[in-house]
Amino acid sequence: MYCTGATSITCESSSNDKTIETTVKAGTRKLENILIRRIFMKIGGIQSPGHYWIEIIHDDEDETDDFIKEAREQKLTEKQFISMNKECTKANGFRESYGWYPDDGRWDGWANFKGNGFLNGDCNYRIKKDKEHNLFHTEEREAGRRNHQKKDDKHQEKNHLSIRPFDPHQHGRFHEDEIDFTTHPYLLPDDSRTEEQVIEEIRDFAAKFEDEWSYKGHGYNETCCHTFVFLLLASCNLADPDCIGAQKDPYFKEYKNNLKKRFKNQNNNEAEKKFYQRHCMTEQLHDISRFAQAK
Repeated sequence: MYCTGATSITCESSSNDKTIETTVKAGTRKLENILIRRIFMKIGGIQSPGHYWIEIIHDDEDETDDFIKEAREQKLTEKQFISMNKECTKANGFRESYGWYPDDGRWDGWANFKGNGFLNGDCNYRIKKDKEHNLFHTEEREAGRRNHQKKDDKHQEKNHLSIRPFDPHQHGRFHEDEIDFTTHPYLLPDDSRTEEQVIEEIRDFAAKFEDEWSYKGHGYNETCCHTFVFLLLASCNLADPDCIGAQKDPYFKEYKNNLKKRFKNQNNNEAEKKFYQRHCMTEQLHDISRFAQAK
């Protein structure tokens, strides 16, 4: 599958305060319009979930419907605007993006949280928290939006606020100091897919993903926003040499190691089949991300 003996080229990946110089194998292609965003977090000196998500850049993402402009000028709340039942025809500043969120959930000990999982936090519990907020796309919100319909086997890009689904943290592009690490995924030298084909695969993965949201101290059996991004990258065969390959992601390292410890003898039973599959996927993501780097 992998090419050998390739020469190297140097690419740049942007972060909030620096440029990351990455040397990758010749023929490895950076996907310029796809971003992997990371917020790291520590509580009492201990790593905690933070947030990870995927963004897709579009040339028309800042185009705005006239009624959205008017609603913003009038400082209407989200609840007031939604009650008007307007149909969006533009992105309205919300960048297409995908992340995994819990509802209110519950804690069981300091490092064990469990709740229902929702793409982009699109659930009643979170939407109600935003009901008195204004419609500005530049500010943080509790709930993003997902696609609610499919038309002709294509994802219908439509919700209350935008023609595209978006993660609540998409406002970070206006506040880069809030994002700790931004990288681009790469395709390996023998991968002929176009960027648009990859984007469709990302949308398909996000639309079909179903699970609880759980944080268990980076345990093998958790499913949080990190897990979602790792599985998305692995499922779409996308390398991340700048962060995972360079071993700069503490969450990935710990999660992968815990999966490996659990399944080192491959004695997986039916109940843990899902987690064994995730072990294989994280190993694959690690391998392709390391391979993409020139030695």
